[in-house]
Amino acid sequence: MEQSEKIIAGRIYQLIIEVFSKIIKPDITIDQVTHLTEEKIEEIKKRYGIEGIILDVDKTLRRKMKPIPEDSKKWIKGIQRQLKVIVVSNGLDSKVKEYLKSQGIEYIGFAKKPLKINFEKACKKINVPPEKILVVGNSLLSDILGGNRSNMKTAHVRRPVEESEK
Repeated sequence: MEQSEKIIAGRIYQLIIEVFSKIIKPDITIDQVTHLTEEKIEEIKKRYGIEGIILDVDKTLRRKMKPIPEDSKKWIKGIQRQLKVIVVSNGLDSKVKEYLKSQGIEYIGFAKKPLKINFEKACKKINVPPEKILVVGNSLLSDILGGNRSNMKTAHVRRPVEESEK
């Protein structure tokens, strides 16, 4: 693709995102997933009656298919003390799946979000009704629309966690 085509494609993409953001509304917007602190989670639990969380992987917990950064791993361990956790991803990464399994976290890959089927499956796996689930992800179309359609609360993540600078 030539440079001018890349610029045009980028502008079209931004326009589409802007249109989606007017139609698809999350309940919460955060800069990074790790900004959902223990205190913020307690507030969300009280406000919405949340008992479980569905997490996205790519551009939510990590960047560019890299390993999950340590900050995200620490955050996941903390969130497990507060909520039942499951990961639902449109991708499939055996290393991520293996890591999550070692942490006692279920993983549903090739989820076909925003279709409801795997949001419903996730609820059954962690035994939490949809109205008590918080979906956390970066994609308005896949994560937020899918969660909204499934009668779940949603949190839109603007950017993925990056590895802390040493």
